[in-house]
Amino acid sequence: MKFPYKYRKGQKDIVKDIEEALENRMHMVFEAPTGSGKTIAVLYPAVKYAIKNDKRVIYLVHTNSQESQVIKEAKKLGVKAIALQGRANLCPLAREKDELRYGSPDELALLCNKLKKDVKEGNENACVYYANYLKNEEIIKEIINEGLTAEEIFERAMNLKICAYEAIKDSLPEATVIIFPYIYFFFPFIRRGIMDKIGVAMQDIILIVDEAHNIPEFARELKSMEISVNSLENMEKEALDYGNPQVLGHNIADVAEFLKEAIYKMQKFVEDEEGIIPHYAFEEEVSDILGISINEFDTLAKDLIYYGEMVREDKIKQRKLPRSYIHHAGSFLSFWREAYSYEYIHLIKWGKAPSLEVYCLDPAMVTDALLSVHSSIHLSGTLEPEEYKNIVALPDNTITKRYPSPFPKDNLKILYVDNVTTKYGEVDENISRIAEYIKEIINIGRNTAIFFPSYSLLLKIRELVDLETLSEEKGMKTYTLFQMIEDFKEKGGSILSVIGGRIFEGLDFPGKLLEIVVIVGIPYPKPTPKVKALQRYYDSKFGNGWEYAFRMPALIKMRQAIGRLIRSENDRGIAIILDKRAASFKKDIPLEKTENLYGEIENFFKYN
Repeated sequence: MKFPYKYRKGQKDIVKDIEEALENRMHMVFEAPTGSGKTIAVLYPAVKYAIKNDKRVIYLVHTNSQESQVIKEAKKLGVKAIALQGRANLCPLAREKDELRYGSPDELALLCNKLKKDVKEGNENACVYYANYLKNEEIIKEIINEGLTAEEIFERAMNLKICAYEAIKDSLPEATVIIFPYIYFFFPFIRRGIMDKIGVAMQDIILIVDEAHNIPEFARELKSMEISVNSLENMEKEALDYGNPQVLGHNIADVAEFLKEAIYKMQKFVEDEEGIIPHYAFEEEVSDILGISINEFDTLAKDLIYYGEMVREDKIKQRKLPRSYIHHAGSFLSFWREAYSYEYIHLIKWGKAPSLEVYCLDPAMVTDALLSVHSSIHLSGTLEPEEYKNIVALPDNTITKRYPSPFPKDNLKILYVDNVTTKYGEVDENISRIAEYIKEIINIGRNTAIFFPSYSLLLKIRELVDLETLSEEKGMKTYTLFQMIEDFKEKGGSILSVIGGRIFEGLDFPGKLLEIVVIVGIPYPKPTPKVKALQRYYDSKFGNGWEYAFRMPALIKMRQAIGRLIRSENDRGIAIILDKRAASFKKDIPLEKTENLYGEIENFFKYN
């Protein structure tokens, strides 16, 4: 097998390092800029090794849109690649019914298994799409063998009234490269089922994790759980619909009210918008309100799960989404009690719908599955390889690399000014000067994206700038947002957004569609109780919690913003950080201080 393209600068180094990792059954984490050709540089050695050693390649993607590039490159290598998305995307019934579209993987799997069983027992109307699949397996397999994306297969299958999800899932054993969203590997329940379907052991998997900088928070959220007063209100309605049975001498509808009351009493622990609840404070409140002992708290959880299961079974019989708010409440209370270890914190989150959360501080509680595969390769345009390796608990001998940009250094210039800051407590005295800088940059007339640390600061400065600009609004509808982006691409000008907003991630503005990026302030996470708890946790684990909880997330976001500018060798752009604290990132970002911002920008574009 030969590399299917002429090697770009740096690609040979990536290929060689991955070959070493695979031969020695090691893991590898690397950063390389967008446009480096990372996908094929990873797939080529992985596929070559897999074919030679009877392995499979699983390629994990953050968003479904990324799968098309992987399929394209697999075709170049002459191997079969199949992409599977979740039932919410590929189940025809979920596309037709809003109720199903927002079902969890667990809920959709329970319903799907019931419908498939009914079809096999002779009731084809239970799911005509699955019934048609069983009758036309060869036809849909021919479509899958064309090397299409999951969405393309879905559209073709819908024309035939066939279930694309089951067809793709059954075809997985025939693929060399399998493309999944993260959850298919990291969620144990799904992973076990899918590995059984593929028919290989974990040690025969070469795992590729794209956009790996998303994994730590994804893993934390996967191991966390939340319940809100809105959910408890739905629990109350559900209880009344199902006869309002009793647990520990109370009607379940009343229990929902009591749990809401206990949540509201947790407000005393809130700092600003959230707070950490001391051990057993919530259980004691619930026990006092219900008149039970703390030991009976576990019985309460089990009884709610029991009645919730009955609700789920009834809904499955009715071929409805088996969602039970009673079951969720019982599961949450059980998890709340189980999660008294140093890897978890218990939170009260305040707002229109107050909620409780059990938050996992350590992604390694999920990512430990990585240690079972033959090798894992983690790639991103914006991560810190060593810190990432530590956070997800990869072995000490993991290869960590940062590859330079393959594009001319003169194509990108990064500047910062040292006479403004958005540091807490100093924003008000700097805001007018920041606005003047932004006004000056906009008036240069180049296509410019300006990223703020918050919507509130965006609004304040937009008023001071008083120029006609496009601006992302908090809660803006998707259609309106994309229409605004199209206007920007067509007419140019300036566009205002926030770090982490929808414009910030996943959109490309090639060539002169984007020439200047402005980062207002250093995008450190807000020092919430949750983030402070992360800092304390990593202080105890690695001795430098501030680095992991604050500095690294800010660095990744700045690199992401700067990365909007250069996507190919023809792109040129200038990035400006409006904050004196940028100087502390000089070893990570090739930036220069400027005393003459306007002049530097003019000179950069003078001959272009």
